[in-house]
Amino acid sequence: MQIPLSDDLVLDSRRAVWLPRHRTLVLADLFFGLGAARRKRFDTIPSGQQHDIWERLLGLLSDLDPERIAILGDMKPSQGSLDRDEAEELRAILKKLAGGRRELVQVVGHPERSGGPVMEAAGLQPVEQYRVGTFTLMHRRRIFVYPRHDPPNGLWINGGLHPLFALPTPGPAGQEEWLRHPAFLYTGFALVMPPFVSYAQGWEVMQPERLPRQARAWKLLGERFGELDLPSLPSPPEQLRTITRPAAKFKAKASAVAEED
Repeated sequence: MQIPLSDDLVLDSRRAVWLPRHRTLVLADLFFGLGAARRKRFDTIPSGQQHDIWERLLGLLSDLDPERIAILGDMKPSQGSLDRDEAEELRAILKKLAGGRRELVQVVGHPERSGGPVMEAAGLQPVEQYRVGTFTLMHRRRIFVYPRHDPPNGLWINGGLHPLFALPTPGPAGQEEWLRHPAFLYTGFALVMPPFVSYAQGWEVMQPERLPRQARAWKLLGERFGELDLPSLPSPPEQLRTITRPAAKFKAKASAVAEED
């Protein structure tokens, strides 16, 4: 399912943005390259998730036949210093994406951390921003108030801040329950994307009363869209406005040691 916002900006419910004039497919936070590392650990991503990622990706490539793929965010944690199975898996992914003829672009928040031997061998140099026509691609977290774009008819496209909306829904016993939905968010200055992988959620729930008047949003329901009536959305309960990010292992260990002392 697709929703055209303009002649050169199309939202695809498969969690992608299509820029038809420039034959450019934009994807945020793929993370389908986590398999090699996680297969060795107990927290393996379910194989069904990996199949879904590849199915949507291959469907997009077949339907749209892009000449360029812009990837917002790293494809693997610490992708600049990979070795063995992880490096081989990333090489295979990049080869599949390029298809022998497509241009690959990667936009990250800290390019100096994302370059490395695998990326260099693929001829891919991560950058902090990338211009496609009047659009500027970025991958930034915790940036929500965007400066006006130059040129003024252009738009920021951000893949680093994944919008979530908390919506009330009737529970099984008729009581009100709240569910968080990933979404595309248009603010007037920027288009903010959901992650390509369905298990990578955002950490901040959007509060409708704080959004610009011209804002629009579309929640994702599988591979379907549902536009939200932002002015009429109720504010989410306080406990649902943020999601607690799990502590990094080294921080949790340090905290435990400090408590013992």
